[in-house]
Amino acid sequence: MISPEKTNYKRFTIYSYDQPAEASAIIEQISRGELIRNKGRGGIKVLSVNNKKMACRQYIHGGLFRAVTQDRFFSERRALDEADILRYLAENGFPVVRPCFVVAEKRGLTQRLFLITEFVHDASDLLDIWRTASRMRRFRIIKRLAGLIRRLELLGVFHPDLHINNILVTGKGELIFLDFDRAFKKAATVNDMKRIFWRLDRYMEKYAGKGMIAINMKEKAFFLRAYQKLAGYDILSSMEEQQKTKSVRNRIGWRIESFLYGGKQ
Repeated sequence: MISPEKTNYKRFTIYSYDQPAEASAIIEQISRGELIRNKGRGGIKVLSVNNKKMACRQYIHGGLFRAVTQDRFFSERRALDEADILRYLAENGFPVVRPCFVVAEKRGLTQRLFLITEFVHDASDLLDIWRTASRMRRFRIIKRLAGLIRRLELLGVFHPDLHINNILVTGKGELIFLDFDRAFKKAATVNDMKRIFWRLDRYMEKYAGKGMIAINMKEKAFFLRAYQKLAGYDILSSMEEQQKTKSVRNRIGWRIESFLYGGKQ
């Protein structure tokens, strides 16, 4: 895989995965771009670079210590790792946004990090579609999602924090994944796949608890059956045994986060 082109500009370092662009133009767009809130922890900015519409996401720490660590990182590795994973998946035909630029801004001993990707036109958030979708459409989405997660597994990419809110649905009904922060290449085990599914379940329960969506056990079971049919092993039975304990733990977790951060992602 060819390394991205690196450019230094004032206190910024820019890594180009797309066509080169004027460093000053990229930085200006980051500072002036239109901010769309409620898209991830810090929202996203819509930029125009090289006469193309792009999406910019700033990295912000998650977890209970987010109020302390905020947007400070000691290296650009986290953003570069995600860009490399996105490029690898795109080159192998997996439906993700292509990386365009990684920007690191020096702030004393730390850095602020930005990932700029292509902007997906004619697409809506999966959660928005889910709220109004018919029963049959929801089952089609579930089956497609299970198939894509199996493809991800076969490509050797493990995403420990796959978030349902970072998936788009195109006008043709295809799914596109937006966020692979903290993902890495790994031959996933059965326990790894369970971990992915429990995280997905946690997010769905979180949104359901807020009254934002509705999901039932039949839909959850259909998802696991669709996946295990492709994978060839029974994952449904063992996960059903853990369901009650996990549900209680998840509700406690997201309520703590909601108290600390006002329900922001």
